[in-house]
Amino acid sequence: MARANSTRSSDAPRDAIALLKQDHRAVEQLVGQFEDADESEQTELAERICSMLTVHAQIEEEILYPAAKEALSEDEEEADLVSEAEVEHASAKELIAKIEAMTSDDESFKATVKVLGEYVKHHVKEEENELFPALRKAELDLKELGSQLAERKYALMEQMGIEEEEPPAPARKRSGGSRAKSASRGSSRTGRQARAGSRSKSARGSSGRSARH
Repeated sequence: MARANSTRSSDAPRDAIALLKQDHRAVEQLVGQFEDADESEQTELAERICSMLTVHAQIEEEILYPAAKEALSEDEEEADLVSEAEVEHASAKELIAKIEAMTSDDESFKATVKVLGEYVKHHVKEEENELFPALRKAELDLKELGSQLAERKYALMEQMGIEEEEPPAPARKRSGGSRAKSASRGSSRTGRQARAGSRSKSARGSSGRSARH
């Protein structure tokens, strides 16, 4: 377990802002899955969303925001961005607590998760459009900060028994013909394997019948 976390931590973005944006995209992906999921899957997805947001909020509050306050202290308007983010975290935590106390049978379950998703979307927009650019301009070692965030993130995830969310895969530029050929090869391979499996089962069935006779 510890080795797996260590490996993931070494693969994480070394830039603090890149790491946090990766978390944002992962949560957005989960929220999108929740909206499209069957009712039987929504409870698990809601738990996943709440867990990921809890870890994300904690590493920001413990590591990012104190460093940001110090780095932006000379500009009152930019320093206020951190205070606003902390207030938004408090409101998000209240929603998370409500969701964690609910079941999918509760009348307001889906609506509350949806409101949390919208709230997080607003928070993410403000962080990425205002706070993060201010931090890029400040005299802040974002690589060192990123290492601290990653280490704390994976320690919390291990404590809470949370598996790392796969980041959304970047789109690859490949020709349509290549994809079609690849899909065709995969389909043919699957078909051959299915037919082989069917023949094998048939042969075993015949052998069993012969032995009984």
